[in-house]
Amino acid sequence: MLEFVILGFLSKNSLTGYEIKQFMEHSTSNFIDASFGSIYPTLAKHTSKGFITCVENVEGGKFKKQYILTDKGKEELLRWLRIPCVFSPFHYEYLAKMFFYELLPQKEVISLIKAFQKTVKLEIQKLEELDKHCKDFVGFYQYATLRFGKECYRMVLDFHTKLMGEIKGEK
Repeated sequence: MLEFVILGFLSKNSLTGYEIKQFMEHSTSNFIDASFGSIYPTLAKHTSKGFITCVENVEGGKFKKQYILTDKGKEELLRWLRIPCVFSPFHYEYLAKMFFYELLPQKEVISLIKAFQKTVKLEIQKLEELDKHCKDFVGFYQYATLRFGKECYRMVLDFHTKLMGEIKGEK
């Protein structure tokens, strides 16, 4: 999916690898994020396939590579966009661990769930902060992905709150 997200970002403007990473952190990180170690090899692969071109220049004394979407790259992006999505189950590590929590003492499980909830709350806070700053600057569909992320994280948080009550024997 990363390869198509990169093509999508480049469909709007030419960007450097650094700029792509920044855009991901501020827009798609609730459903896809990538390290520079993944972004740059994908850019190289796209260049070799003719999906993008690269213009090298020096700006402010720094060497920069600007990546530009080609017509072939735009066709590839549109081809991917037109493939209907299929829902697939989540593949989260925390669910795999939860499956075996019966092997741990209840007190430890509660502690692990509380720690997990803290990380979910931090993600919600990040998305709330993004929401304050981006609602007027992104398109309808980009904003829909942010809304989905917030609702999904809230559902995960609510589920774990109810689960904690069940573990403690509360109704």
